[in-house]
Amino acid sequence: MKKLFFICSLAIALVAGSLLSTAKAQGGSDVKERESHYFVGVQGGVSSTLTNYNLLKLLQPVGSVYVGGYYNSVVGGRLHVSGLDSKGVFPSVGEDKKDLKYKFKYYNANVDLLVNLTNLVSQKKEHFLNLVFVGGVGLNYSWHNNEVNCLINEYRRLRNLAPEAWTKHRYSHNLRAGLQLEANLSKRLAFNIEVDANNTDDRFNSKKSNSDDWRLTAQAGLVYKFGFKKHTYPSPRVVAPVVPVTENKTVETAPVAPVVKEKPEVKPAPKPVMPMVATENIFFAISKWEIRKEEAVKIERMVEFLKSHPEAKATITGHADAGTGNHVLNARYAERRAQSVAKAIIDAGIDASRLIVTSEGDKVMPYGDNPQSRVAIIVAQDK
Repeated sequence: MKKLFFICSLAIALVAGSLLSTAKAQGGSDVKERESHYFVGVQGGVSSTLTNYNLLKLLQPVGSVYVGGYYNSVVGGRLHVSGLDSKGVFPSVGEDKKDLKYKFKYYNANVDLLVNLTNLVSQKKEHFLNLVFVGGVGLNYSWHNNEVNCLINEYRRLRNLAPEAWTKHRYSHNLRAGLQLEANLSKRLAFNIEVDANNTDDRFNSKKSNSDDWRLTAQAGLVYKFGFKKHTYPSPRVVAPVVPVTENKTVETAPVAPVVKEKPEVKPAPKPVMPMVATENIFFAISKWEIRKEEAVKIERMVEFLKSHPEAKATITGHADAGTGNHVLNARYAERRAQSVAKAIIDAGIDASRLIVTSEGDKVMPYGDNPQSRVAIIVAQDK
């Protein structure tokens, strides 16, 4: 029971962690259109139990059927049933030192988590090839174990190798981890190849080794997809581009007409004091945060403004374009772009306390044109 509790806890933690990381990568409501769907599939291949015997000589056919769906383009799940025959062996038994082989039947019923690793790192909607992580937990049921019990009755020394051989049937856990390579033949039909490692208890093959048994499976199959549904989320907010401006000069009022002697003297209105503002947009190459030579002159202009206005403070905001990469990487690029610009200004002699460094990732794109949204925007304002 402790082992089953541990396996169930591990599976729940795996599912929760993947869902949280995917939600974070998608950036909450500021993500693009995602498409969910359902699927059914069949597979066929071979399986073998890992023992101290030749792995290839224990190969047996295996078949699978499954049904499931994808919550979005990254995270999905399935109910997977597989099994057929499994084979075991007692090597070098008896006076003639012959290998005694035996067969039994089994099947697994698993609840699997599917994580499309290709879509996780790429925001492109469709790929011909997709690499999918498979992990899950389920129940193993084995039966028809007559052959091994007949061998134990005939060769008494086998009782030491299989002291707990089961008879009619056997239940145990089945913990699975593997990879699936899927090729989309069309929108609805795909071909896949899947390799899994399945963990069951020590008595699965009747022999006792004081450690869990492992069974490897390699299968190929077809999957049919249906029930496609698009989930549209709000697109990244597009704000008007910030146009660089020069210092605002104070506005003088028009001269007052001469005062008529009969009327009281009218004093001119005080000159309004306008805040002085300077802005610069520092553009970057894709996936980069190094300041290019052609952009360095903008930073020099901003440094001159800050030096000529000792009380002015500047806000530096990093951005990234949502059309490339993914939300996690874009957030990192935007933050590093803002920090890179701040460092250049500080290195030019401006005190760090006069700078406010922020980042919007790709949630706020200053320009509708994606390449121009790879930018760090500086806004400096004098008191």
